[in-house]
Amino acid sequence: MAGLKILHVAPHLRQGGAERLLFELATHPSDGTTHHVALMQDEVFFDRSGLQIEELGFDLKRRFGALTHLPASRRRLRALIERLKPDVVQGWLYYGAFLSLSLSNRTPVVWSIHNTTFPRLLANPLLHLVDRVLAARSRQAPDAVVYCAASARAFHEARGYAPERGLVIDNGVDLALFRPDPARRAVRRAGLGLPDDAFIVLLSARNDPQKDLPNCLDAFALFRREVPEARLLLAGRGMDDSDAALRAMIAARDLGPAVLSLGAVADMPGLLDAADAVLLGSRYGEAMPMALLEALAMGKPIAATRVGDIGRLPCPGEALAPPGDPRSLASALSFARAGDPRWAASFAEARAHYGLDRMTRTYDALYRRLAAREPAP
Repeated sequence: MAGLKILHVAPHLRQGGAERLLFELATHPSDGTTHHVALMQDEVFFDRSGLQIEELGFDLKRRFGALTHLPASRRRLRALIERLKPDVVQGWLYYGAFLSLSLSNRTPVVWSIHNTTFPRLLANPLLHLVDRVLAARSRQAPDAVVYCAASARAFHEARGYAPERGLVIDNGVDLALFRPDPARRAVRRAGLGLPDDAFIVLLSARNDPQKDLPNCLDAFALFRREVPEARLLLAGRGMDDSDAALRAMIAARDLGPAVLSLGAVADMPGLLDAADAVLLGSRYGEAMPMALLEALAMGKPIAATRVGDIGRLPCPGEALAPPGDPRSLASALSFARAGDPRWAASFAEARAHYGLDRMTRTYDALYRRLAAREPAP
């Protein structure tokens, strides 16, 4: 079969794990495949120069008010499909999958789901409504539902998503980009004003209750009693000094001089080079976090909570802690600093199993099966 044309439908391309995966798929085509990206809202954190982007004119910030844009967005999407004639349409996350429901059955459709829990109903009632519609339509509308982790699949199938449509494709890291560079490490540490002898912990995540920043800061404060020269880098959407609540959390733990709040950072390989370990203390919602996969690919030990599929990661058990337990998470940080020799095997296994090439080949095989009207595996 000749090269395929894939149309991705997504809410946006803000900084995030699922968004990074979409960006990597679209900018690393295999075997002549071309990718087009239709965004409900034209927000792009990544380098858009290698992307073919179409805007669907949605305003996701308005919640229920955004539904007034739905008819026009559906018309734009149908017109785009008529013009591009894609072989497969892939709806990303709940809103991208929901918008794909407006398509006819002529084009194969894939949904991509990347989380393992939901916010409270009153926190986001529109998301709950969309989820219920997707579960009801999952036996007829998509040809396949791709989950990035077994835990995500189990969670959604328990909520009514069709098990016969589901499959897991593991996330993948660009191993050519995420590899250690000693020269870059020295430059980045100097640029951030980090002392040569400081043990640097990186928390790369958006500022969101799911990430449980109080737990992370409590764990780091406990760890710093043992390692007073330790520093914490906060990187991600909302992780900057403009957030008064974040500033207050840091000050309440007397961590001000030890924490650098960097906000969204594009050069994640450089930031990982500057770090000595990576922290993620999420309470819920994670599936297979890209931040941890990228850390392991870069040869950085991790300290994380055992949420979603994080327990499947190739790392020593001492690196993982129960959610909401800062003492256990602090112990995991101490283990990360200790330099256990088992980490070498962890890094090698992560690079062997979670590479971008492996992921793109798996997606490409799925696209080809669906374009040929064969059932998904």
